[in-house]
Amino acid sequence: MTPSPPNIRRGQLYAIAAMVIWSTNFMIGRELRNALTPGTIAAFRALVAGVPMGLWILATHEWPREGRRLVGPMVGLGLLGIVTSQYLTYLALHWSLATNVIILNAASPLVTATIAVLVGMASFSPGLFRGLAISVAGAFLVTAFGSTGGARLEADPGALLVIATMVTWGFYNLGVQRLSLTLSPLVVTSGAMLAGFPFLLAVVAVEHPAHLWAAVRAHLPVLLYLAIGPSAVAYACWSAAVRDLGADYAMLFNNLLPIFGMILGGLVLHEPVALVQVLSSALIISGILVAFRSLAVGAR
Repeated sequence: MTPSPPNIRRGQLYAIAAMVIWSTNFMIGRELRNALTPGTIAAFRALVAGVPMGLWILATHEWPREGRRLVGPMVGLGLLGIVTSQYLTYLALHWSLATNVIILNAASPLVTATIAVLVGMASFSPGLFRGLAISVAGAFLVTAFGSTGGARLEADPGALLVIATMVTWGFYNLGVQRLSLTLSPLVVTSGAMLAGFPFLLAVVAVEHPAHLWAAVRAHLPVLLYLAIGPSAVAYACWSAAVRDLGADYAMLFNNLLPIFGMILGGLVLHEPVALVQVLSSALIISGILVAFRSLAVGAR
């Protein structure tokens, strides 16, 4: 089958769809905070999304010749992106509003770009530093005042966990980028999910949730959505968006996360939108635009 030619309008729609679906992940994680443990949600998502994807890849792709050498990198990616990042995200939603978590997650591309510079995978740009400084100001506002809606200074523990999540997610993305030079992105993603799943089972054993199977059965439709929607459908939409728009342009659509977060947070969870959240979103988005504009100019 001949691949579809790039199409700007179609790519934009795919990118928006991916952002909307990813936004719902935070809403559902917030709603399930008292029903299911973070490890249970992350483990179910990795199992239901990773196993079918892995079986499909085994049936349609040749087994990599360097299979044994990939075990270590896959385990590392699983621990970073599937175990630590997802677990900390769902744990953060126990304490922080979904809107605040989404606002902070909008800065993930900038955090990844900064880590790439620090580890020597990208060149330093003064614009990157300026953008990072602006976004850090926005992150500080939502971390320091977000839990009270700007009424008083009070650290948001969930926001602090999200910052740790962005760092682990940044290293995960750089690992995926490196392995994707020789492997399909789907192979890397499913491999990381399957490698991380046993560790998530260990996390669930440590959490030792009461009435685990009853809770899973009671929330099975929502859990299946998390596994199929944010894990499979959103990833497919994002891959299509990158194909049509290019990675740099598609990454800018990440700026829509705070907007969708505030809309869905208000409509679904009835979370009030405070001025500090709007200001934080504006600063984080501005920082990303400044940083990525300088990176694009430097690449010419």
